[in-house]
Amino acid sequence: MTCFVGHMRKKGYFDEIGVVVTKENAKEVEREIARIVGVKEAHCPEIWRETKIWLADPGKKARLGTGLRKRFASSKKK
Repeated sequence: MTCFVGHMRKKGYFDEIGVVVTKENAKEVEREIARIVGVKEAHCPEIWRETKIWLADPGKKARLGTGLRKRFASSKKK
């Protein structure tokens, strides 16, 4: 897992939004999170810093979840 995707997975965030994260797609999930939160050219610590801000704000957290569900619709649990 990437530096913060594994942490988010352990905290249950991806289960909460219905997205399955595997070793195979974790890097792609990280890139999509970076794109959504607006730091796609940044390194892991900068992406995680901004992602934590988004997760603390209910509106931004909902937008993040919606974006990830749209991008990884085929990875959703049935």
